[in-house]
Amino acid sequence: MLNKILNQLNQLSSEELKTLNKAVVAAAKAKDNLDSVVKGASLKIGQEVLVDHPTYKGMKFTITKVNRTRCKISGHGGAFNCPINMIIA
Repeated sequence: MLNKILNQLNQLSSEELKTLNKAVVAAAKAKDNLDSVVKGASLKIGQEVLVDHPTYKGMKFTITKVNRTRCKISGHGGAFNCPINMIIA
C-alpha cells in the first residue's frame, strides 16, 4: 500500500503535497502524544527505570515526580527531568 502511495506522489501538485505533508505531520504528532500519555499513565513515583541515552546506559533511576511530558528522576549523581519517551520502565 505504501509503494502505491509513493508512486502516485509525482502526480500531485505542490499545494496538494503541502496539504498531504501537514496531514502526515499532524497524524504523527497525535500518535506520539497518545503513546506518551499511555506510557505516562503506567509510570509511578518510586518506580525504578532506565533511561534510553548512551550516557546513562545501564544506570537505574528512581522516579520522584511524574509530570505531563517529563518525569523527575534521581540517582547516579543527582536529579533531573527526563522526557517520558526516553524512559524505559
